[in-house]
Parts: sequence; structure tokens; C-alpha cells
Amino acid sequence: MHMIINDRFLVNATRGEVTDKLTRKTVRLEPRLMKLLCLLAEHPGQLVKRELIIREIWNDYPGADDGLNQAISGLRKLLEDDQKKIIETIPKSGYCFHGRMGEAPAVRPARRSKTIYLLAGLCIVIAGVFLARYYQATQAAISGQAAREEAKELYKLDSAQQADRLKAAGGK
Repeated sequence: MHMIINDRFLVNATRGEVTDKLTRKTVRLEPRLMKLLCLLAEHPGQLVKRELIIREIWNDYPGADDGLNQAISGLRKLLEDDQKKIIETIPKSGYCFHGRMGEAPAVRPARRSKTIYLLAGLCIVIAGVFLARYYQATQAAISGQAAREEAKELYKLDSAQQADRLKAAGGK
């Protein structure tokens, strides 16, 4: 769910983020705060009773009154609602949301995805270089081992030939 409040605050409920278009600052909200903001925004200009909020967001938790007060304070701070005009308190009843709601523009893919693809590509190239070097080193080791084995065989053959020559020279 995407919405925009007062043509300024872009709300991405799915990601739990609110972006201030003016400052370009993105804040990630805890799930209860996002649920509260969405619940209020779903009833613009209407009284949303405290009891409903506590039941829907806090599951009738006994200490929810204090949590609700803190949550409203946090949302007001986020929306720069010092005058309490966006989220109005209706004493002993609940809250009324007066923000102008709008459809959020189509969200462009984040540039981070481009960076992720570049990093993934770089990792693949590094892994390829590593594997190529490993293959070369393995082949060199195999070639070196084969050369040593061949040298041993030649040494044995040469030793046998020299023994034969010595026998032949000694027997004369």
C-alpha cells in the first residue's frame, strides 16, 4: 500500500517506510506505528476511537494506553505536526486524521538494485579469476608431478644401463 500525505510524506506500508519528499529523509517505522498510521489514514476526517485502536493495534494489551500516547506523539513528530492539525486528539474519545491523502506516484526501482547487480557481477568475475588461477596451479602441479615421475623412471633406466655397462666392462 502506497499513499502520500499532504503532498509531502510518501508512505510505503509494505516496507514500513515514510519518506519526506522535502528533506528526502526516509524513516522506517516499527510495525505498530505503521499500522496506526494506516488505520487513521483509512478513516480521514472521522473519529477513530481509542478502544478500536487498542483492540486493533495492541490486541487489548493492558498497558496499551501509554503505548498509544507515545505512538501518536511519534507520528506527530514524524509528520511535523506540532500544531496537532494532522492528527487531532478528541479528548477521552480518540483521534481524527486530517491529512490530505493522495495516491503515491509509481515507485521507480531503487538505485540500490543496480548496485547489487554490479556487486554480484564483480563477485562472479573475481570467482572466475580465482578458479582460472586455481586450475592453472593444479595443472602446473600435475605437470610437475608427472615430470618428477618421468625423471625417476629415467634415473632408474639410466642406473640400470650404467650397471649393465659396468658388468660388461668388469667382465672383459
